[in-house]
Amino acid sequence: MDHRARLVIVGAGFAGASLVRNLPAALRRPGATLLIDRAERHPFIPLVHEVVSGRVHPESLLSPLEPLCRGRCGFLRAEVEGVDLERHTLHTSDGRSIGYETLVLTPGSVPAAPPGHLEGHVRTFWSLEDALWLRDELARRWEDARRGGAVPPSVAIVGGGATGVELAAEVASLFSHLRRLVGRKPDPLPKVHLIEGEHRLLGWLSPYFHSVAVEELQRMGVEVRLGHFVDEADPEGVRAGGEKIPAPVKIWTAGVEASPLVRALPGEHDGMGRVRVSGNLTLPHHPEVYVLGDSALCEAPNHGTLPPTASVAVQQGPYVARDLGRRQRRIKRPPFRFFDRGYVVGLGPGNAVAEALGIRMRGPAAQALYRSILLYYMRSREGRLLTLSDWTLDPVLGRLGFSSSSA
Repeated sequence: MDHRARLVIVGAGFAGASLVRNLPAALRRPGATLLIDRAERHPFIPLVHEVVSGRVHPESLLSPLEPLCRGRCGFLRAEVEGVDLERHTLHTSDGRSIGYETLVLTPGSVPAAPPGHLEGHVRTFWSLEDALWLRDELARRWEDARRGGAVPPSVAIVGGGATGVELAAEVASLFSHLRRLVGRKPDPLPKVHLIEGEHRLLGWLSPYFHSVAVEELQRMGVEVRLGHFVDEADPEGVRAGGEKIPAPVKIWTAGVEASPLVRALPGEHDGMGRVRVSGNLTLPHHPEVYVLGDSALCEAPNHGTLPPTASVAVQQGPYVARDLGRRQRRIKRPPFRFFDRGYVVGLGPGNAVAEALGIRMRGPAAQALYRSILLYYMRSREGRLLTLSDWTLDPVLGRLGFSSSSA
């Protein structure tokens, strides 16, 4: 055994970070609690689509883990590759074995891979690295078009969940911005195609989100294709619904899966690979192991199966902190209760759609709520200031990574 801690937390995402911030006093010290994550700086994933359009600098979204851990827990930069539940041991990518008394698994999710016949032609979109790749790809193609008179390429986005909708709106706003720089309307216009296999966008939210998203995306020039599955893809585009769609840039946003670490755990798993947990968010036959966030298949009274969202994860972390304290004091442990504060989805600069505490909003008011929520959940004061500066200076400085010279 290379290291042992009373409490080991795997993953510093929304659930893991909120747990660390709320640790009970007996566990709030480096010798008692250990946080393991594969990175020393954590990206704020809900805003990576704004990196694509150059409205937010990537450094603004990176928060170091050291301030989070200082005075609260130890930190080990490593990938956890396996869990030995019988020996209470974790196996890490650097060969070390980590022992635990209590384990909290919140490794997050990974993008669902496209079908085999599409691999090599579409790129998944989930991480900051994906956002930087897409920004650079669009910037390169824009520069080629600006110099040679060609038209910037159309983009096909496959998947109409929150990621796909927000990315489609952001790329459409970018194309509009670039067309204004040129001062003329290229022919043909570059397009954004949003392709969804079901007959509505944002299917896990109320129909209000779908209707507003379709209306606003179409107003921005996005071609929304519902009830279409992508059958083929090649360097020039995709085929969906029997129609060839020219789009040299193809992005896959059709769902997420639990991490391989969680999919390997014993127990009941759903189609995403999430493992079912008890009312206290623990594995049914291993009460010393909690599973949170995108990894947990969790049922909540009056809500059913909870979705893999940040709004769920940020409530689970503090709950586990309280539950750990109750276990130490040997007092009654009520089950996790989810409070539905509502949801908000961004629709490009100055626009969003929201339903919060029974109130529906769209447009600038929803965008103000959207930004305030995101700033609140960012980890560092520096990150909030930098992101707010990015938003404020966007109309003045233009889009990061894209030439402001006209063709």
